[in-house]
Order: sequence, then structure tokens, then C-alpha cells
Amino acid sequence: MKICYFGTYEEKYPLNRVLIKGLRKNNIEVIECHEAVWEKYQNKTGNFLKIFSMFFLFLRMIFAYAKLGRKFFKECKNIDFYVVGYIGQIDVFVLRFLTFLKRDKAKIIFLPLFSLYDGAVIDRKLFRKKGLPAKLLFFLDKYSMQLADIVFLDTNEHADYVSGLLGVDRKKIGRSLVGADEEIFYPIKNYSASRTNPDFTVLFFGKYIPLHGLEHIIGAAKLLENEKNIRFKMIGNGQLYEEIISLSESFDLQNVEFVSWVEYEKLKEEIKEADAILGIFGGTEKASRVIPNKVFQAIACGKAIITGENSAIAELFTDRENIILCKNKSPESLRDAILSLRDDPFLAGKIASAGYDLFRKRADCYNIGNDFICNIKNEK
Repeated sequence: MKICYFGTYEEKYPLNRVLIKGLRKNNIEVIECHEAVWEKYQNKTGNFLKIFSMFFLFLRMIFAYAKLGRKFFKECKNIDFYVVGYIGQIDVFVLRFLTFLKRDKAKIIFLPLFSLYDGAVIDRKLFRKKGLPAKLLFFLDKYSMQLADIVFLDTNEHADYVSGLLGVDRKKIGRSLVGADEEIFYPIKNYSASRTNPDFTVLFFGKYIPLHGLEHIIGAAKLLENEKNIRFKMIGNGQLYEEIISLSESFDLQNVEFVSWVEYEKLKEEIKEADAILGIFGGTEKASRVIPNKVFQAIACGKAIITGENSAIAELFTDRENIILCKNKSPESLRDAILSLRDDPFLAGKIASAGYDLFRKRADCYNIGNDFICNIKNEK
């Protein structure tokens, strides 16, 4: 089998990185027909959405597609499947046109990760539902998925929702877990035994968007401010960053440390220093449909993770066996979950060990690639 991973996809994004590596670990030949565009934009909200930024993005896209067209006709030969990764809605249109010109009948597989319309309009509320930007995003989502032969989303719950939202045939949407790269995220042997820091460190990392429920994390930190050995570390930036900083300052919190960002490859160092990793707690509709990257990265490092309960998480995890679940939008429930791990080292160790076992069986690169191949092998 020969696969072409095509487009302007974000090369270092976990979804793309893990799948490409996983396919190669399964002895699949993967060629990358790629031009970098999205790597230039760490934060894809805020100033990114202003008219000048969008104009320069448009120019970059034009030049990128011109280069991709040349690469396509020169390098993409005898392809069995084309894969378009995140971010790739426009890429699908371009690829469908190129395969038409070339009379190439290889099927196109699209991994959008999420609906742009759902993320920007419904979840983050960056655009009015009836406005032109929202209509454009809906168009890109709907017809990119319809033009693709196969679409993969991260959970069945997410696939059900996107199918209904966009009117895309549910039968063409499969599930492909996001997973994590075990060559970057892995347990640190004997770390706990050599640790000298007496604090119980609770770590969040992410892009400060509504589904994360950051205000509830800050609320839990307020409830735990008199627990002298519990410290929160918040890594990231994004849409709600200033709002969350202001909230923390209004509470005069001394147990929360903010770090604007760390490189992807250095996240492992931050995770290994933590006692518990935080997932998402926003209770938004989108939060109930996804298993975020940070969950897989945490269990890959053999760390206990706490996240809000939802039906998507239940597709893979079991509460108090390989994860700790709490109520969404509830600082009190999150506080209790943190205390349960701090006060019961046996429980924390069991959760961490079982989570890592689950990762090795279902969500490392090899298994992500193998599941993907099994899902498409009858589609050629």
C-alpha cells in the first residue's frame, strides 16, 4: 500500500505526526506532498482573524497550492490512498481538482479533527451564525467532507454530531483516535523515587479556549488555596488568556503559576514534573464529543489525568480505573478529584499504570496506524 499525505496540513500537529509515523511503523509507504502554511500561526484566533492577517494567509495559500500542484504531478505516482490531515478543508477541494485533472481514481481520506464551523462559531462564538464568515466555514466543512471518500473523526460521538450538523452521510465517517507519539511522550523511570519537590503539582496545558473550562480550574485553585502543598501550573495562551489571568488576580491566588508556552517537544519535561494532569472541564457541547490530545499525552507519560465526564471519554476510558472523572463546570468536583489523588497514592499509581497500559494497547503510533489501515483496507 502506498499513501500520499497531501496538503498544507500542520506538520507537527499530533494528529498528523502520530498517523504518519504509525503508518510507517506498519510498513506502509508514505510520501508527503506538503507545503507549510499553518505552522506560521501558533494562535489561530485573535489577531490571526484580522483582515490583514487573513489577506497574507490568502497569499501564502495561493503560493503553497501552486507548489503543491507541481509536486503532485511530479511525485504522486501509483498512489493507493490520499490522506488530507488537519488543517485541510481547503486542501480537499484542491486535491479533488488535481486528481480530476490527472484522472487519478485513488480515494481521498480526510481527517479534519473537528468542524471549523462548530469550533469557531458554535463553541468559541467568534462569528455570528448568520454572518458571512460563519456561512463560509459551514460551506468548507460540508463540501470538503462530501468531496472526500472517507472521513475520520476522533470519537463516534463526534462523528454522530458532525454528520447531523453538516448533513454528511454518517456511513462515510469512521473513528480514528488521536493518540500520542511514544518517542516524545513516555514514562520517566524511577522519577518519583528521586523527586525532591514536596509539592503536589497539578498541570494544565492548552490553548485557552472555552471547552477547556479554565475558569473552573481557577475556581478549584481558589478552593484549594489553603492546601499549602498543592500547586497549579498553567501552560498556554489563546482566546481567553487575559480573562483567566484577570480572574486569578482578582482571587489573589498564590498557588497558580502561568507560563505562556513551551515547545511541543518540551511538554514531556513539564508532564514528568507534575503529579496530576488536567483535561477539559468546560461542559460545552464540543467538550462532550472529544478526547483531547492532552489526555493521550498524559497517559503516554504514565501520569494520572483528571478530566470532565462525557460520553466520548467513555468510549475508551473507565472512571477510577484508568482516569479520574469529575463533573463539568464544577470547581468543587475538580477540587475533590485533585484531593483524591493527593491523599491516596495507591489510587494515583493505579490510575497512572492502567492509563499507560491502555495507551500501549490502543493509542501509540503503531496501534493508531494499524487501526487506520484496518479501517480502509476494504475501501480500495
